[in-house]
Amino acid sequence: MPHCEWRQAANTIVLLYDGFSPRMMCHYGDASGFAQILASIEEPRVWANVRPAFEDIFRQFYRPERSVRMRRMYLEQPVAAIGEAVPLFPSDRAEIENLLAEGEWVLFLPACLASGHYYGVREDGRLIAVAGTHVASHRYNIAALGSVFTHPGHRGKGLAGICSSHALASIRRAGISRVVLNVEDQKLAARHVYERLGFQTACTYLDGECARI
Repeated sequence: MPHCEWRQAANTIVLLYDGFSPRMMCHYGDASGFAQILASIEEPRVWANVRPAFEDIFRQFYRPERSVRMRRMYLEQPVAAIGEAVPLFPSDRAEIENLLAEGEWVLFLPACLASGHYYGVREDGRLIAVAGTHVASHRYNIAALGSVFTHPGHRGKGLAGICSSHALASIRRAGISRVVLNVEDQKLAARHVYERLGFQTACTYLDGECARI
């Protein structure tokens, strides 16, 4: 919460989050006050999440430079753990970071290891796949599945689904029934993993670094 700044105009609310650089910008509500809020923001660069209905207004103020189309998905049903995976803890942080360095960038928040919802698969003692959470809130009954990653040399074996299923089962045992995630829209294989687990699409959105016009 200390990293969050909220701005409101008409029926639009914008969150500016300074836990990253550049600051992350997300919007809520409808587009009625979006232009007014954007005009008041002096950030030269933002990392923006913008839904399609807001894009025309957003592009009057910011130009996407490094961005992709993302898909937000949600799960509201129990998932049983499949296959074999082991729980991961804060003491496994270095091993997880070494694994993630083997491929494309994946958001990893080490503090979330303490949630107890991280799981991995090891082969010959080496961590080759992982899945966990970005947030898990009992108060708001919601968790975000994230840091799902498989070593490039071990893909196509269903390991992402195995790790994710164990993380989701752990989240459910903790009494949290709503789970969301974000996945790059064009990554069809990843989307199919989540769909097989029961995730449905809520919306798509532009995600990336944008420069002030």
